[in-house]
Amino acid sequence: MSDGHGRTRLLFISPLPRGARAVHHQRGNPMQRLTLLLSLLLALAVLAAAAGPAGEAASSPDQDFVLPQPVEPLPEPLATAVAGIGAPALAAHIRLLASPSLEGRGLGDRGLDAALEYVAASLELAGIAPPSGGDPSGGAAAHFQVVPLREISGQQGGVTVVRQSDDQTWSRSFALGVDCLLPYLAPQTITAPVVFAGYGIREPGLGHDDYQGLDVRGRIVLLFAGLPDGPQWQTKELTGRWNAEDGDDRYSARLGLARELGASAVVAIEREDWLKKLEDGREAMARFFLPFDAAAAAGEGPPLAVASAAVAEALLGADALTGSAVPAVPHGLLPGISATISASGSERVFDSRNVLGVIPGADPALRDEVVMIGAHLDHLGRSGDVIFPGADDNASGSAALLEIAKAFAASPARPKRTLAFAFWTGEEEGKFGSGHYCRHPVWPLERTTYLNLDMIGHPWLPEEIAKLVADSGLQQGGDALAAMAPADFIELGLPAGLPELDAALRRAAIANGLALHFDRTHGKFGGSDYRDFARAGVPFIRFFGNFHPGYHEPSDTGEALDAAQVQRVARLALATAWLLADR
Repeated sequence: MSDGHGRTRLLFISPLPRGARAVHHQRGNPMQRLTLLLSLLLALAVLAAAAGPAGEAASSPDQDFVLPQPVEPLPEPLATAVAGIGAPALAAHIRLLASPSLEGRGLGDRGLDAALEYVAASLELAGIAPPSGGDPSGGAAAHFQVVPLREISGQQGGVTVVRQSDDQTWSRSFALGVDCLLPYLAPQTITAPVVFAGYGIREPGLGHDDYQGLDVRGRIVLLFAGLPDGPQWQTKELTGRWNAEDGDDRYSARLGLARELGASAVVAIEREDWLKKLEDGREAMARFFLPFDAAAAAGEGPPLAVASAAVAEALLGADALTGSAVPAVPHGLLPGISATISASGSERVFDSRNVLGVIPGADPALRDEVVMIGAHLDHLGRSGDVIFPGADDNASGSAALLEIAKAFAASPARPKRTLAFAFWTGEEEGKFGSGHYCRHPVWPLERTTYLNLDMIGHPWLPEEIAKLVADSGLQQGGDALAAMAPADFIELGLPAGLPELDAALRRAAIANGLALHFDRTHGKFGGSDYRDFARAGVPFIRFFGNFHPGYHEPSDTGEALDAAQVQRVARLALATAWLLADR
Protein backbone atom coordinates (compact mmCIF):
# COMPACT_ATOMS: atom_id res chain seq x y z
CA MET A 1 0.00 0.00 0.00
CA SER A 2 1.17 3.51 -0.76
CA ASP A 3 1.27 6.10 2.00
CA GLY A 4 -2.24 7.32 2.93
CA HIS A 5 -5.74 5.95 2.59
CA GLY A 6 -8.44 6.41 0.26
CA ARG A 7 -14.00 10.82 -9.94
CA THR A 8 -17.56 10.37 -9.72
CA ARG A 9 -19.05 9.56 -6.38
CA LEU A 10 -22.29 7.62 -5.85
CA LEU A 11 -24.30 9.38 -3.16
CA PHE A 12 -27.26 8.58 -0.97
CA ILE A 13 -29.04 11.50 0.62
CA SER A 14 -31.27 10.54 3.52
CA PRO A 15 -34.67 12.29 3.45
CA LEU A 16 -34.22 13.31 7.08
CA PRO A 17 -31.19 14.09 9.21
CA ARG A 18 -30.09 11.35 11.54
CA GLY A 19 -32.21 11.23 14.63
CA ALA A 20 -35.12 13.07 12.96
CA ARG A 21 -38.53 11.41 12.75
CA ALA A 22 -41.26 11.82 10.17
CA VAL A 23 -43.99 14.32 11.10
CA HIS A 24 -47.65 13.61 10.36
CA HIS A 25 -49.17 16.96 9.45
CA GLN A 26 -52.45 18.15 10.95
CA ARG A 27 -54.29 21.35 10.21
CA GLY A 28 -53.42 23.97 12.81
CA ASN A 29 -53.28 27.69 13.36
CA PRO A 30 -50.79 29.92 11.45
CA MET A 31 -48.36 30.04 14.36
CA GLN A 32 -48.27 26.24 14.52
CA ARG A 33 -47.70 26.06 10.78
CA LEU A 34 -44.93 28.67 11.06
CA THR A 35 -43.33 26.68 13.87
CA LEU A 36 -43.55 23.53 11.77
CA LEU A 37 -42.02 25.34 8.79
CA LEU A 38 -39.15 26.65 10.90
CA SER A 39 -38.57 23.16 12.31
CA LEU A 40 -38.46 21.73 8.82
CA LEU A 41 -36.01 24.39 7.67
CA LEU A 42 -33.84 23.68 10.70
CA ALA A 43 -33.92 19.95 9.93
CA LEU A 44 -32.89 20.63 6.35
CA ALA A 45 -30.05 22.85 7.56
CA VAL A 46 -28.84 20.10 9.87
CA LEU A 47 -29.01 17.65 6.97
CA ALA A 48 -26.97 19.96 4.75
CA ALA A 49 -24.34 20.37 7.45
CA ALA A 50 -24.20 16.62 8.04
CA ALA A 51 -23.84 15.94 4.34
CA GLY A 52 -20.66 17.99 4.23
CA PRO A 53 -19.02 19.50 1.16
CA ALA A 54 -20.07 18.23 -2.25
CA GLY A 55 -23.07 16.50 -0.71
CA GLU A 56 -21.22 13.61 0.90
CA ALA A 57 -23.85 11.43 2.51
CA ALA A 58 -23.97 11.18 6.27
CA SER A 59 -24.76 7.99 8.14
CA SER A 60 -25.38 7.39 11.82
CA PRO A 61 -22.63 5.77 13.89
CA ASP A 62 -24.90 2.82 14.69
CA GLN A 63 -25.45 2.19 10.97
CA ASP A 64 -21.70 2.09 10.39
CA PHE A 65 -21.06 -0.80 12.79
CA VAL A 66 -21.86 -4.49 12.55
CA LEU A 67 -21.89 -5.63 16.17
CA PRO A 68 -21.07 -9.11 17.53
CA GLN A 69 -24.10 -11.38 17.25
CA PRO A 70 -24.99 -15.06 16.84
CA VAL A 71 -23.60 -16.68 13.72
CA GLU A 72 -26.03 -17.22 10.85
CA PRO A 73 -24.63 -19.91 8.50
CA LEU A 74 -24.27 -19.20 4.80
CA PRO A 75 -26.10 -21.29 2.22
CA GLU A 76 -24.37 -24.02 0.25
CA PRO A 77 -22.18 -24.12 -1.75
CA LEU A 78 -20.97 -20.75 -0.44
CA ALA A 79 -20.45 -22.09 3.08
CA THR A 80 -18.16 -24.83 1.77
CA ALA A 81 -16.21 -22.36 -0.37
CA VAL A 82 -15.64 -20.07 2.61
CA ALA A 83 -14.59 -22.95 4.86
CA GLY A 84 -12.08 -24.01 2.22
CA ILE A 85 -9.97 -20.88 2.77
CA GLY A 86 -7.27 -22.20 5.10
CA ALA A 87 -4.51 -20.41 6.99
CA PRO A 88 -1.79 -22.95 6.02
CA ALA A 89 -2.30 -22.40 2.28
CA LEU A 90 -2.33 -18.64 2.77
CA ALA A 91 0.86 -18.78 4.83
CA ALA A 92 2.55 -20.87 2.14
CA HIS A 93 1.78 -18.28 -0.57
CA ILE A 94 2.98 -15.48 1.69
CA ARG A 95 6.25 -17.27 2.49
CA LEU A 96 6.94 -17.72 -1.21
CA LEU A 97 6.01 -14.18 -2.27
CA ALA A 98 7.95 -12.59 0.61
CA SER A 99 10.98 -14.87 0.28
CA PRO A 100 14.43 -13.35 -0.30
CA SER A 101 14.56 -15.04 -3.70
CA LEU A 102 11.89 -12.62 -4.98
CA GLU A 103 13.94 -9.65 -3.76
CA GLY A 104 11.00 -7.58 -2.55
CA ARG A 105 9.01 -7.75 -5.82
CA GLY A 106 10.12 -4.28 -6.93
CA LEU A 107 8.61 -2.78 -10.06
CA GLY A 108 10.75 -3.48 -13.10
CA ASP A 109 12.75 -6.17 -11.27
CA ARG A 110 12.98 -9.91 -11.82
CA GLY A 111 11.42 -10.72 -8.46
CA LEU A 112 8.12 -9.12 -9.42
CA ASP A 113 8.23 -10.82 -12.82
CA ALA A 114 8.62 -14.18 -11.07
CA ALA A 115 5.69 -13.41 -8.75
CA LEU A 116 3.50 -12.46 -11.72
CA GLU A 117 4.39 -15.72 -13.44
CA TYR A 118 3.57 -17.63 -10.26
CA VAL A 119 0.06 -16.25 -9.85
CA ALA A 120 -0.69 -16.53 -13.59
CA ALA A 121 0.33 -20.20 -13.54
CA SER A 122 -1.75 -20.75 -10.39
CA LEU A 123 -4.84 -19.33 -12.08
CA GLU A 124 -4.20 -21.50 -15.12
CA LEU A 125 -3.85 -24.65 -12.98
CA ALA A 126 -7.06 -23.79 -11.12
CA GLY A 127 -8.95 -23.67 -14.41
CA ILE A 128 -9.65 -19.95 -14.20
CA ALA A 129 -10.04 -18.48 -17.67
CA PRO A 130 -8.02 -15.52 -18.96
CA PRO A 131 -9.87 -12.40 -20.08
CA SER A 132 -10.78 -12.07 -23.71
CA GLY A 133 -8.00 -10.30 -25.54
CA GLY A 134 -5.28 -11.86 -23.39
CA ASP A 135 -1.82 -12.76 -24.61
CA PRO A 136 -2.30 -14.67 -27.90
CA SER A 137 0.45 -17.14 -26.99
CA GLY A 138 -2.06 -18.88 -24.71
CA GLY A 139 -1.42 -20.76 -21.50
CA ALA A 140 -0.63 -18.82 -18.35
CA ALA A 141 0.60 -15.87 -20.43
CA ALA A 142 -2.97 -15.30 -21.63
CA HIS A 143 -3.74 -13.93 -18.17
CA PHE A 144 -1.38 -10.96 -18.61
CA GLN A 145 -2.46 -7.40 -19.34
CA VAL A 146 0.56 -5.43 -20.51
CA VAL A 147 1.23 -2.17 -18.61
CA PRO A 148 3.71 0.03 -20.53
CA LEU A 149 5.97 2.08 -18.26
CA ARG A 150 9.12 4.14 -18.37
CA GLU A 151 11.80 4.21 -15.73
CA ILE A 152 13.74 7.39 -15.00
CA SER A 153 17.02 7.03 -13.11
CA GLY A 154 19.82 9.35 -12.06
CA GLN A 155 17.62 12.45 -12.01
CA GLN A 156 19.47 15.77 -11.90
CA GLY A 157 18.23 19.33 -12.21
CA GLY A 158 16.66 22.10 -10.21
CA VAL A 159 14.92 25.48 -10.36
CA THR A 160 16.46 28.76 -11.54
CA VAL A 161 14.85 32.14 -10.88
CA VAL A 162 15.69 35.14 -13.09
CA ARG A 163 14.81 38.77 -12.25
CA GLN A 164 15.13 41.52 -14.83
CA SER A 165 14.77 45.23 -14.10
CA ASP A 166 15.86 47.98 -16.46
CA ASP A 167 19.27 46.84 -17.69
CA GLN A 168 20.06 44.51 -14.78
CA THR A 169 19.60 40.75 -14.61
CA TRP A 170 19.77 38.70 -11.43
CA SER A 171 19.54 34.94 -11.24
CA ARG A 172 19.74 32.25 -8.58
CA SER A 173 19.71 28.48 -8.94
CA PHE A 174 18.28 26.02 -6.42
CA ALA A 175 19.62 22.47 -6.36
CA LEU A 176 17.59 19.29 -6.44
CA GLY A 177 17.42 17.69 -3.00
CA VAL A 178 18.41 20.90 -1.22
CA ASP A 179 15.75 23.52 -1.92
CA CYS A 180 13.57 21.71 -4.43
CA LEU A 181 12.29 18.33 -5.50
CA LEU A 182 11.03 17.37 -8.96
CA PRO A 183 8.65 14.49 -8.25
CA TYR A 184 8.13 12.16 -11.19
CA LEU A 185 9.42 14.71 -13.70
CA ALA A 186 10.75 13.18 -16.91
CA PRO A 187 13.80 14.79 -18.58
CA GLN A 188 12.75 18.22 -19.86
CA THR A 189 13.28 21.97 -19.43
CA ILE A 190 10.54 24.57 -19.00
CA THR A 191 11.18 28.33 -18.95
CA ALA A 192 8.28 30.77 -18.57
CA PRO A 193 7.04 33.89 -16.78
CA VAL A 194 5.65 33.29 -13.28
CA VAL A 195 2.10 33.93 -12.06
CA PHE A 196 1.37 33.94 -8.31
CA ALA A 197 -1.92 32.15 -7.51
CA GLY A 198 -2.05 31.96 -3.70
CA TYR A 199 -3.06 28.44 -2.70
CA GLY A 200 -3.95 27.47 -6.26
CA ILE A 201 -7.44 26.44 -5.11
CA ARG A 202 -10.85 26.89 -6.70
CA GLU A 203 -13.83 26.07 -4.45
CA PRO A 204 -17.00 27.78 -5.74
CA GLY A 205 -19.03 26.42 -2.84
CA LEU A 206 -16.90 28.48 -0.45
CA GLY A 207 -16.61 31.49 -2.73
CA HIS A 208 -12.87 30.91 -3.10
CA ASP A 209 -11.03 31.17 -6.43
CA ASP A 210 -7.30 31.84 -6.42
CA TYR A 211 -7.35 32.00 -10.23
CA GLN A 212 -10.02 34.66 -10.55
CA GLY A 213 -8.94 37.12 -13.25
CA LEU A 214 -5.64 35.33 -13.91
CA ASP A 215 -4.31 34.19 -17.27
CA VAL A 216 -1.86 31.35 -16.64
CA ARG A 217 -1.68 29.97 -20.17
CA GLY A 218 1.91 29.08 -21.01
CA ARG A 219 3.13 30.34 -17.63
CA ILE A 220 4.55 28.80 -14.47
CA VAL A 221 2.12 28.98 -11.55
CA LEU A 222 3.59 29.73 -8.12
CA LEU A 223 1.39 28.52 -5.27
CA PHE A 224 1.58 27.58 -1.61
CA ALA A 225 0.62 24.12 -0.37
CA GLY A 226 -1.82 23.79 2.51
CA LEU A 227 -5.23 25.31 3.08
CA PRO A 228 -6.60 28.76 3.92
CA ASP A 229 -7.46 29.49 7.54
CA GLY A 230 -10.91 28.73 8.87
CA PRO A 231 -12.86 25.71 10.13
CA GLN A 232 -14.75 25.46 6.84
CA TRP A 233 -11.57 24.14 5.24
CA GLN A 234 -10.97 21.39 7.80
CA THR A 235 -13.44 18.86 6.43
CA LYS A 236 -12.44 15.38 5.32
CA GLU A 237 -13.55 16.22 1.78
CA LEU A 238 -11.49 19.39 1.40
CA THR A 239 -8.37 18.18 3.18
CA GLY A 240 -8.46 15.05 1.05
CA ARG A 241 -8.76 17.05 -2.15
CA TRP A 242 -6.33 19.90 -1.47
CA ASN A 243 -4.10 18.85 1.43
CA ALA A 244 -3.70 15.06 1.30
CA GLU A 245 -0.87 13.49 3.26
CA ASP A 246 -0.48 10.81 0.58
CA GLY A 247 2.37 11.97 -1.65
CA ASP A 248 0.69 10.52 -4.75
CA ASP A 249 -2.37 12.72 -4.26
CA ARG A 250 -1.07 15.76 -2.41
CA TYR A 251 -0.86 17.90 -5.54
CA SER A 252 -3.20 16.08 -7.93
CA ALA A 253 -6.16 18.47 -7.58
CA ARG A 254 -3.96 21.56 -7.93
CA LEU A 255 -2.15 20.10 -10.93
CA GLY A 256 -5.42 19.09 -12.56
CA LEU A 257 -6.81 22.61 -12.17
CA ALA A 258 -3.58 24.19 -13.45
CA ARG A 259 -3.68 21.86 -16.46
CA GLU A 260 -7.25 22.87 -17.26
CA LEU A 261 -6.20 26.52 -17.17
CA GLY A 262 -3.23 25.96 -19.49
CA ALA A 263 -0.28 26.38 -17.10
CA SER A 264 3.07 25.15 -18.36
CA ALA A 265 4.35 24.13 -14.89
CA VAL A 266 3.68 24.54 -11.15
CA VAL A 267 6.04 25.52 -8.33
CA ALA A 268 4.53 24.51 -4.96
CA ILE A 269 6.01 26.03 -1.79
CA GLU A 270 5.81 23.51 1.03
CA ARG A 271 5.55 23.77 4.81
CA GLU A 272 8.50 22.98 7.07
CA ASP A 273 7.68 19.38 7.99
CA TRP A 274 7.28 18.49 4.34
CA LEU A 275 10.52 20.25 3.50
CA LYS A 276 12.37 17.76 5.69
CA LYS A 277 11.51 15.17 3.06
CA LEU A 278 13.60 17.13 0.59
CA GLU A 279 16.74 16.07 2.46
CA ASP A 280 16.29 12.60 0.96
CA GLY A 281 14.95 13.95 -2.30
CA ARG A 282 17.97 13.08 -4.38
CA GLU A 283 17.88 9.46 -3.18
CA ALA A 284 14.09 9.19 -3.46
CA MET A 285 14.14 10.40 -7.04
CA ALA A 286 17.16 8.32 -8.02
CA ARG A 287 14.74 5.92 -9.70
CA PHE A 288 11.05 6.37 -10.43
CA PHE A 289 8.44 5.31 -12.93
CA LEU A 290 5.85 6.92 -15.18
CA PRO A 291 3.05 5.52 -17.33
CA PHE A 292 3.85 5.19 -21.01
CA ASP A 293 0.55 5.30 -22.83
CA ALA A 294 -1.33 8.11 -24.55
CA ALA A 295 -4.36 7.93 -22.25
CA ALA A 296 -2.16 8.41 -19.18
CA ALA A 297 -0.23 11.26 -20.76
CA ALA A 298 -3.48 13.05 -21.59
CA GLY A 299 -4.47 12.98 -17.92
CA GLU A 300 -1.15 14.10 -16.46
CA GLY A 301 -0.85 17.47 -14.81
CA PRO A 302 1.82 20.01 -15.77
CA PRO A 303 5.39 19.50 -14.48
CA LEU A 304 5.73 20.10 -10.75
CA ALA A 305 8.57 21.48 -8.63
CA VAL A 306 8.15 21.27 -4.85
CA ALA A 307 10.24 24.01 -3.29
CA SER A 308 11.34 25.67 -0.07
CA ALA A 309 10.73 29.14 1.30
CA ALA A 310 14.08 30.19 -0.20
CA VAL A 311 12.61 29.74 -3.67
CA ALA A 312 9.55 31.73 -2.62
CA GLU A 313 11.79 34.57 -1.42
CA ALA A 314 13.59 34.63 -4.75
CA LEU A 315 10.29 34.88 -6.60
CA LEU A 316 8.30 37.15 -4.28
CA GLY A 317 11.00 38.99 -2.33
CA ALA A 318 12.06 38.51 1.27
CA ASP A 319 9.70 41.23 2.49
CA ALA A 320 6.71 39.29 1.19
CA LEU A 321 7.25 36.38 3.59
CA THR A 322 5.92 37.58 6.92
CA GLY A 323 5.32 34.22 8.54
CA SER A 324 1.76 33.73 7.32
CA ALA A 325 0.99 30.67 5.21
CA VAL A 326 0.46 32.71 2.06
CA PRO A 327 2.14 36.11 1.55
CA ALA A 328 -0.02 39.20 1.24
CA VAL A 329 1.02 39.63 -2.38
CA PRO A 330 -1.56 40.38 -5.08
CA HIS A 331 -2.31 37.42 -7.29
CA GLY A 332 -1.08 37.87 -10.81
CA LEU A 333 1.91 37.98 -13.13
CA LEU A 334 5.19 38.75 -11.31
CA PRO A 335 6.76 41.58 -13.34
CA GLY A 336 10.19 40.90 -14.78
CA ILE A 337 10.45 37.43 -13.24
CA SER A 338 10.82 34.11 -15.00
CA ALA A 339 11.73 30.63 -13.82
CA THR A 340 13.32 27.57 -15.37
CA ILE A 341 12.55 24.05 -14.21
CA SER A 342 15.01 21.53 -15.60
CA ALA A 343 15.35 17.78 -15.15
CA SER A 344 17.67 15.27 -16.73
CA GLY A 345 18.26 11.56 -16.32
CA SER A 346 18.35 8.19 -18.05
CA GLU A 347 15.13 6.72 -19.42
CA ARG A 348 14.14 3.09 -20.02
CA VAL A 349 10.84 1.99 -21.55
CA PHE A 350 9.61 -1.44 -20.49
CA ASP A 351 6.44 -3.49 -20.00
CA SER A 352 5.14 -4.66 -16.65
CA ARG A 353 2.00 -6.75 -16.36
CA ASN A 354 -1.26 -7.15 -14.50
CA VAL A 355 -2.59 -10.69 -14.07
CA LEU A 356 -6.31 -11.13 -14.78
CA GLY A 357 -8.67 -14.09 -14.51
CA VAL A 358 -12.41 -14.55 -14.92
CA ILE A 359 -15.22 -16.92 -13.99
CA PRO A 360 -18.25 -16.08 -16.18
CA GLY A 361 -21.58 -15.57 -14.43
CA ALA A 362 -24.22 -18.29 -14.55
CA ASP A 363 -27.11 -16.01 -15.51
CA PRO A 364 -26.99 -14.93 -19.19
CA ALA A 365 -29.03 -11.84 -18.32
CA LEU A 366 -26.58 -10.72 -15.61
CA ARG A 367 -23.18 -12.05 -16.62
CA ASP A 368 -22.19 -8.72 -18.20
CA GLU A 369 -22.12 -7.32 -14.64
CA VAL A 370 -18.80 -7.93 -12.89
CA VAL A 371 -17.64 -8.24 -9.30
CA MET A 372 -13.86 -7.75 -9.44
CA ILE A 373 -11.50 -8.58 -6.57
CA GLY A 374 -8.01 -7.10 -6.75
CA ALA A 375 -4.72 -6.97 -4.85
CA HIS A 376 -1.36 -5.48 -5.75
CA LEU A 377 1.50 -7.94 -6.08
CA ASP A 378 4.44 -5.52 -6.10
CA HIS A 379 6.36 -4.10 -3.16
CA LEU A 380 9.44 -1.89 -2.68
CA GLY A 381 12.12 -4.26 -3.93
CA ARG A 382 15.56 -3.82 -2.48
CA SER A 383 18.04 -1.08 -1.61
CA GLY A 384 21.55 -2.43 -2.02
CA ASP A 385 21.71 -5.58 0.09
CA VAL A 386 18.58 -4.71 2.07
CA ILE A 387 15.41 -6.48 0.90
CA PHE A 388 11.91 -5.22 1.70
CA PRO A 389 9.91 -8.49 1.80
CA GLY A 390 6.43 -6.96 1.78
CA ALA A 391 4.75 -9.90 3.49
CA ASP A 392 1.81 -7.87 4.76
CA ASP A 393 2.15 -5.27 2.00
CA ASN A 394 0.91 -7.01 -0.02
CA ALA A 395 1.75 -10.69 -0.15
CA SER A 396 -1.12 -11.05 2.34
CA GLY A 397 -3.73 -9.60 -0.01
CA SER A 398 -2.30 -11.44 -3.02
CA ALA A 399 -2.34 -14.77 -1.16
CA ALA A 400 -5.93 -14.16 -0.09
CA LEU A 401 -6.96 -13.29 -3.64
CA LEU A 402 -5.33 -16.43 -5.02
CA GLU A 403 -7.14 -18.68 -2.54
CA ILE A 404 -10.44 -16.85 -3.12
CA ALA A 405 -10.12 -17.37 -6.86
CA LYS A 406 -9.32 -21.06 -6.38
CA ALA A 407 -12.31 -21.48 -4.04
CA PHE A 408 -14.66 -19.97 -6.61
CA ALA A 409 -13.18 -22.17 -9.34
CA ALA A 410 -13.61 -25.33 -7.24
CA SER A 411 -17.24 -24.63 -6.37
CA PRO A 412 -19.87 -26.77 -8.13
CA ALA A 413 -22.06 -23.68 -8.60
CA ARG A 414 -21.38 -20.21 -9.93
CA PRO A 415 -22.96 -16.89 -8.91
CA LYS A 416 -25.22 -15.11 -11.38
CA ARG A 417 -22.75 -12.35 -12.18
CA THR A 418 -19.22 -12.62 -13.52
CA LEU A 419 -16.28 -12.76 -11.11
CA ALA A 420 -12.95 -11.22 -12.12
CA PHE A 421 -9.62 -11.44 -10.31
CA ALA A 422 -6.83 -8.88 -10.73
CA PHE A 423 -3.26 -8.93 -9.43
CA TRP A 424 -1.94 -5.40 -9.96
CA THR A 425 1.56 -4.22 -10.74
CA GLY A 426 3.11 -0.91 -9.69
CA GLU A 427 0.86 0.08 -6.78
CA GLU A 428 3.73 1.23 -4.59
CA GLU A 429 5.12 3.49 -7.31
CA GLY A 430 1.83 5.15 -8.28
CA LYS A 431 -1.05 2.67 -8.70
CA PHE A 432 0.16 2.08 -12.25
CA GLY A 433 -1.43 -1.32 -12.81
CA SER A 434 -4.91 -0.48 -11.58
CA GLY A 435 -4.69 2.96 -13.19
CA HIS A 436 -3.83 1.38 -16.53
CA TYR A 437 -6.72 -1.05 -16.18
CA CYS A 438 -9.18 1.77 -15.46
CA ARG A 439 -8.01 3.55 -18.62
CA HIS A 440 -8.16 0.28 -20.61
CA PRO A 441 -10.80 -1.87 -18.88
CA VAL A 442 -11.49 -5.41 -20.01
CA TRP A 443 -14.99 -5.26 -18.53
CA PRO A 444 -17.09 -2.06 -18.58
CA LEU A 445 -16.45 0.00 -15.47
CA GLU A 446 -20.07 1.14 -15.35
CA ARG A 447 -21.07 -2.50 -14.72
CA THR A 448 -18.27 -3.28 -12.24
CA THR A 449 -18.11 -3.47 -8.45
CA TYR A 450 -14.56 -3.56 -7.07
CA LEU A 451 -13.21 -5.19 -3.88
CA ASN A 452 -9.61 -4.36 -2.88
CA LEU A 453 -7.37 -6.47 -0.63
CA ASP A 454 -4.32 -4.71 0.80
CA MET A 455 -2.35 -5.28 4.02
CA ILE A 456 -4.72 -7.69 5.74
CA GLY A 457 -2.27 -9.52 8.03
CA HIS A 458 -2.42 -7.47 11.25
CA PRO A 459 -5.51 -7.06 13.50
CA TRP A 460 -6.63 -4.00 15.40
CA LEU A 461 -5.50 -3.53 18.99
CA PRO A 462 -8.01 -3.29 21.89
CA GLU A 463 -7.13 0.32 22.66
CA GLU A 464 -7.63 1.27 19.00
CA ILE A 465 -11.10 -0.28 18.96
CA ALA A 466 -11.98 1.52 22.20
CA LYS A 467 -10.86 4.86 20.79
CA LEU A 468 -12.81 4.31 17.57
CA VAL A 469 -15.97 3.54 19.53
CA ALA A 470 -15.50 6.61 21.74
CA ASP A 471 -14.80 8.92 18.80
CA SER A 472 -17.63 7.56 16.65
CA GLY A 473 -20.49 8.40 18.99
CA LEU A 474 -21.80 4.83 18.89
CA GLN A 475 -24.92 4.74 21.07
CA GLN A 476 -25.37 0.99 21.55
CA GLY A 477 -23.05 -1.98 21.37
CA GLY A 478 -19.84 -0.43 22.61
CA ASP A 479 -19.62 -2.90 25.49
CA ALA A 480 -20.05 -5.83 23.13
CA LEU A 481 -17.22 -4.55 20.95
CA ALA A 482 -14.99 -4.07 23.98
CA ALA A 483 -15.65 -7.63 25.15
CA MET A 484 -14.94 -9.34 21.84
CA ALA A 485 -11.61 -10.69 20.63
CA PRO A 486 -9.86 -7.81 18.78
CA ALA A 487 -8.94 -10.15 15.94
CA ASP A 488 -12.65 -10.51 15.15
CA PHE A 489 -12.97 -6.78 14.44
CA ILE A 490 -12.32 -5.44 10.93
CA GLU A 491 -12.64 -1.93 9.53
CA LEU A 492 -13.61 -1.54 5.88
CA GLY A 493 -13.61 1.49 3.61
CA LEU A 494 -16.57 2.10 1.31
CA PRO A 495 -18.80 4.95 0.13
CA ALA A 496 -22.06 5.82 1.82
CA GLY A 497 -25.33 5.27 0.03
CA LEU A 498 -24.67 1.83 -1.47
CA PRO A 499 -27.10 -0.41 0.45
CA GLU A 500 -26.27 -3.52 -1.58
CA LEU A 501 -22.64 -3.31 -0.43
CA ASP A 502 -23.67 -2.73 3.19
CA ALA A 503 -26.09 -5.66 3.11
CA ALA A 504 -23.57 -8.09 1.62
CA LEU A 505 -20.91 -7.11 4.15
CA ARG A 506 -23.31 -7.42 7.09
CA ARG A 507 -24.48 -10.86 5.98
CA ALA A 508 -20.91 -12.05 5.36
CA ALA A 509 -19.70 -10.69 8.72
CA ILE A 510 -22.47 -12.33 10.73
CA ALA A 511 -21.81 -15.66 9.02
CA ASN A 512 -18.11 -15.42 9.87
CA GLY A 513 -18.58 -14.27 13.47
CA LEU A 514 -17.01 -10.87 12.81
CA ALA A 515 -17.74 -7.30 13.86
CA LEU A 516 -17.20 -4.50 11.35
CA HIS A 517 -16.85 -0.77 11.12
CA PHE A 518 -17.63 1.02 7.85
CA ASP A 519 -15.19 3.87 7.27
CA ARG A 520 -17.23 5.99 4.87
CA THR A 521 -15.01 7.39 2.14
CA HIS A 522 -15.39 8.44 -1.47
CA GLY A 523 -11.99 6.85 -2.06
CA LYS A 524 -10.72 9.12 -4.81
CA PHE A 525 -7.69 10.14 -2.75
CA GLY A 526 -7.11 6.65 -1.40
CA GLY A 527 -3.73 5.06 -0.90
CA SER A 528 -4.37 1.79 -2.71
CA ASP A 529 -5.71 0.39 -5.97
CA TYR A 530 -9.35 1.25 -5.32
CA ARG A 531 -8.48 4.92 -5.97
CA ASP A 532 -8.82 4.93 -9.75
CA PHE A 533 -11.97 2.81 -9.59
CA ALA A 534 -13.47 5.35 -7.18
CA ARG A 535 -12.52 8.19 -9.51
CA ALA A 536 -14.31 6.36 -12.32
CA GLY A 537 -17.48 6.07 -10.22
CA VAL A 538 -17.11 2.35 -9.52
CA PRO A 539 -18.62 1.12 -6.21
CA PHE A 540 -15.80 -0.33 -4.09
CA ILE A 541 -14.91 -1.91 -0.76
CA ARG A 542 -11.48 -1.51 0.82
CA PHE A 543 -10.46 -4.59 2.84
CA PHE A 544 -7.61 -3.64 5.16
CA GLY A 545 -6.12 -4.84 8.42
CA ASN A 546 -3.99 -2.46 10.44
CA PHE A 547 -0.75 -0.53 10.14
CA HIS A 548 2.20 -1.96 12.06
CA PRO A 549 5.84 -1.11 12.87
CA GLY A 550 7.07 -3.14 9.90
CA TYR A 551 5.15 -1.06 7.37
CA HIS A 552 7.52 -0.37 4.43
CA GLU A 553 10.41 -1.79 6.45
CA PRO A 554 12.64 -4.87 6.04
CA SER A 555 10.86 -6.30 9.10
CA ASP A 556 7.62 -6.85 7.13
CA THR A 557 8.16 -10.62 7.01
CA GLY A 558 5.88 -13.63 6.93
CA GLU A 559 6.85 -14.49 10.49
CA ALA A 560 5.64 -11.09 11.71
CA LEU A 561 2.08 -11.30 10.42
CA ASP A 562 -0.95 -13.31 11.53
CA ALA A 563 -2.03 -15.88 8.92
CA ALA A 564 -5.26 -16.43 10.84
CA GLN A 565 -6.07 -12.74 10.37
CA VAL A 566 -5.46 -13.08 6.63
CA GLN A 567 -7.84 -16.04 6.69
CA ARG A 568 -10.57 -14.01 8.44
CA VAL A 569 -10.41 -11.19 5.91
CA ALA A 570 -10.18 -13.59 2.97
CA ARG A 571 -13.27 -15.48 4.10
CA LEU A 572 -15.13 -12.21 4.62
CA ALA A 573 -14.13 -10.98 1.16
CA LEU A 574 -15.08 -14.26 -0.53
CA ALA A 575 -18.52 -14.31 1.09
CA THR A 576 -19.09 -10.64 0.27
CA ALA A 577 -18.09 -11.11 -3.37
CA TRP A 578 -20.34 -14.16 -3.76
CA LEU A 579 -23.34 -12.40 -2.19
CA LEU A 580 -22.84 -9.36 -4.42
CA ALA A 581 -22.44 -11.51 -7.52
CA ASP A 582 -25.45 -13.69 -6.75
CA ARG A 583 -27.92 -11.08 -5.56
